[in-house]
Amino acid sequence: MTTESDFKRFLTIGSIVVAAGVIASVALVSVIDPYRLYGMKEVAGINQVKPLPTRYQNQIKMHGALKQGADTFILGNSRAELGLNPEHRALGTSAFNLALAGTSMNTGREQLEQLQAEGIKPKRLIVGVEFLDFLVDPNRPRPLREPKPKTPFDELAWQADSLFSIDSLADSLKTLRLQRISDPQSITGRGFNPLLEYNKFARDDGYYSIFQQRAVENAKRFVRLPRGLVNQQSGSSPNLDELRAVLAHAVRDQSDVHLVIYPYHAQILAMFDAAGLASTFDNWKALLLEEVEKVRAANPGARVTLWDFSGYSSYQCEAIPAKGDKKTKTNWYWEAGHFKPALGDLMLARIAGQSGAPASFGFALDQASFADNNARIARERASCAAAQPDIFEHARALVAKARGATGT
Repeated sequence: MTTESDFKRFLTIGSIVVAAGVIASVALVSVIDPYRLYGMKEVAGINQVKPLPTRYQNQIKMHGALKQGADTFILGNSRAELGLNPEHRALGTSAFNLALAGTSMNTGREQLEQLQAEGIKPKRLIVGVEFLDFLVDPNRPRPLREPKPKTPFDELAWQADSLFSIDSLADSLKTLRLQRISDPQSITGRGFNPLLEYNKFARDDGYYSIFQQRAVENAKRFVRLPRGLVNQQSGSSPNLDELRAVLAHAVRDQSDVHLVIYPYHAQILAMFDAAGLASTFDNWKALLLEEVEKVRAANPGARVTLWDFSGYSSYQCEAIPAKGDKKTKTNWYWEAGHFKPALGDLMLARIAGQSGAPASFGFALDQASFADNNARIARERASCAAAQPDIFEHARALVAKARGATGT
């Protein structure tokens, strides 16, 4: 028969076991430090390679940037997160990649607000701007953005969860396993995701499969996208407003800001053309330049540069390996939407004005050079179409198939 003393003993032992488990879990998370939150020493073979976080990505990156005292920041979506390495020598030793996959200009604006709250004035900002994020239906009312006020509890909550949760324990164990993987999905100490796991995909399936899978997804998306850039009633759009806020932050902090139009592979530009987005893409660039010129006019001395890395140069016109070819490696692209760090390094060198940076890749836009830049792209397109006609034919076929499937 169970007595009261037996029940108390059971509760005591159970509490001790639970407490011991919690202590052991917290100790492991603290020592392995999967998110680089606790400043633990990184030891090769134990915890040097860190997993890519699946939660609290922005908080973890911001924590790392503040801890390292960064003064140069890369903002943007996955194209910037995967392609622009903050450890490039052109950026010095205090650069951090705050870019996050699946985000748009509002995240960049929020990140600058966080830096401002910490008393940090960025010395240099490299901001990737995504054409597809700016597309709106000009006849639809603009959604109202209602920022959620953050409280000290929010900061405490995520830090507590990242220490005491089962997810953090799982990521600690994952960190131990990653040390033995040749191409792990990981993130560097400066917020850069090198996308090493794609090396395995390329070895197993070939680059054609990677390009093809993403191209099919892109075609379906492109035929559904609206063609407007601003709402007819307001004359603006959510991402345009966020861009203006980012530029206002940069001017106030006296930052050297570089807006970057991404170097989409020729396949994507050909799909823009087939989907009827090419003229909108050109108009979008003009809109960006107009915003930059307004900032320059209102703030003499403001250091704002708009870089156009789009086009059909030999980099963007890189051949896509043939179907079934598992040996050929691409130099510049993982697939049409995401460029490799090798191309990102050329971009950063160009932005920094380093000697030896290719003069034919990346152009600083102003009103005087805009028409010449369009002519340059037209010449490159003709050369690319002659050298790689399959890219354009395949793009048209994919878009036509996507239109047929959607009835658009």
